[in-house]
Amino acid sequence: MEREDFDETAPGEIVPTRTPNGTYSAYRPDSLAPSISTERLVTPLAEATQALGRLQGIGPRVGSREILIEPFIRKEALESSQIEGIRATLSDIYAFEAGQEALIGEDRRKGTQEVVNYLHALTHGLDAITAGDPITTESLCEMHDRLLSGVRGDEADPGELRTTQNFIGSTPYIQDARYVPPPPNEIPDLLEDLVAYANRDTDLHPLLRTGLIHYQFETIHPFLDGNGRLGRLLISLLLQRDGLLPEPYLYLSSYFNARRSAYVDHLLAVSQRGDWEEWLLFFLRGVQSQADEAHRRANLLVDLREDYQQHYQSERSENILELVMRLFEEPYLDVNTAAEWLEVEYSTANRLIGQLEDDGILEELTGKERNRFYRASEVFEIINNPIEQL
Repeated sequence: MEREDFDETAPGEIVPTRTPNGTYSAYRPDSLAPSISTERLVTPLAEATQALGRLQGIGPRVGSREILIEPFIRKEALESSQIEGIRATLSDIYAFEAGQEALIGEDRRKGTQEVVNYLHALTHGLDAITAGDPITTESLCEMHDRLLSGVRGDEADPGELRTTQNFIGSTPYIQDARYVPPPPNEIPDLLEDLVAYANRDTDLHPLLRTGLIHYQFETIHPFLDGNGRLGRLLISLLLQRDGLLPEPYLYLSSYFNARRSAYVDHLLAVSQRGDWEEWLLFFLRGVQSQADEAHRRANLLVDLREDYQQHYQSERSENILELVMRLFEEPYLDVNTAAEWLEVEYSTANRLIGQLEDDGILEELTGKERNRFYRASEVFEIINNPIEQL
């Protein structure tokens, strides 16, 4: 990182940071809030807000909140993790949660655990927000602990603010780094300043403020590892806390994942030359795009559920309709799981699953005669496939 990369409009300053190998330049951001011209943001902000409103309005048609929350938070966890190069698939996540690790490629098992950790961290944060708790340094550390404990980042002090210097860039040497965050001794004060801003009432639209908070968190980079994922997780918490969405329906990381280079470039451009507007335009376009995509997936899921309901509601057994409806919340299952859901004997659940397999609703994944495992294919395809293929 070179001083000349940062001009006089940079919203921060270059400061020295010491490492065992010498002293280098680091970047310390100014406190929020910056002076931003919102003229170019008015229309994109309105469009993003309207898209969120449409997504929020799908709730009454969906009925059961879990139909959208369960798949969409898994998409967010997966996409956010993939930005960091973590290998896993949505199918892997469902298989892992169902205790079917044998269905996960050996090269993806560790990555799958990391994605599941993201789910635990997000759930912990959402529970706190729902309870009305403020965002604090302590709560961020608690989420970080859940994010990294027991996985490859375990050596990076889960739940602890960093006490050594880190840096960003595809290089093993800090002197060649693209970006060097603030020195470790400044992290506690910078993070306390950020959470104070996040919890303070301001005149700025909450969607714009969320974009600023995400930038600031990533710029501070307060932990040794997991900063990208935790910063994106923070977006989900703020959208719900500020009433922009009633539930975590938005998987914004999908937009960032498809545009990784642009995402990182926009964040760095703010630090280097105060390019707030371009970052916020990128952020707002992402919100609009993903809200529209989530709205479309939600409608497709509800349409499919109504088709299944119409087909099976005339069956003599109410169990099969209940089982089919449950597939929209949990599209992976085995016979024991179905028996537990329905509170019926194994033989009854096995018969019902056999019927749904014959009807093409379920597909068997193991190819075995015993301990068979199933997926609701049409439900999964709506959740998983690229939107242009639906």
